[in-house]
Amino acid sequence: MKKTIQIEIPEYITVEQFDKINSIENKEKLDQIAITLSALTGYDEEEIKTWTVDSLQTVYNKFKTLGDNQNEFHSIIEWNGTLYGYSDIKSMTLGCYIDIENLSKELKGNLHKIAAILYRPITKHRFNSLSFTVKQKIKMLNNKVENVFDWYEIEKYDSKKRRQREEEFRTFPAHILTGALSFFLSTGSLYLNSTPYSERLPKMTKTQKNSQIMESLLNNTTGGGGLYTNSVSPIYLQLQGTVQS
Repeated sequence: MKKTIQIEIPEYITVEQFDKINSIENKEKLDQIAITLSALTGYDEEEIKTWTVDSLQTVYNKFKTLGDNQNEFHSIIEWNGTLYGYSDIKSMTLGCYIDIENLSKELKGNLHKIAAILYRPITKHRFNSLSFTVKQKIKMLNNKVENVFDWYEIEKYDSKKRRQREEEFRTFPAHILTGALSFFLSTGSLYLNSTPYSERLPKMTKTQKNSQIMESLLNNTTGGGGLYTNSVSPIYLQLQGTVQS
């Protein structure tokens, strides 16, 4: 008798699922399959190990389209009914930056905490009205302005408030967070390259570094609201080859 497997296809991969999937690096191939599908379906790993190869392939195919999501940075999004704004590096406090730096030393288990730092509720904005693009039930700002970070203010960083809110961010869209992290690293490199930390670098070297970073940002920034895309195939997309081998 065939086993019936009931699954629900989510709108996107969550930060918690992404975190679990990316823990498979040093695992055996079959364990990688079990861990990945457990993260995506909610089934226990031991249960998944009882499925046939045909069942594994069928279930994988159901989730395959989730891999079409690019890593996207959006400065303003509405998620779970709350309007969130990205914390621009130029306006970050030292405490905020230190917390990101410390949490980034061990990303596993900390991604939702970083998400709660980078995206905080908007307290004020200058837009007469907000225009959104809706994708996977996430509203993303579509207003076109010269420097979107000058158009809104977010809640001041407070580590206590972040700890109260961070659990919610386990279900935050992983492709939005990874896009924000990519943008943070790119703009952070550009910003720090113009601070006293870089004074020992020869002037030509700094100019070349700035040009390279700016070129990368310009090539990957389009649309309204400071959209920044960076296509990186998540590790779970390797499943198809793994299952068929």
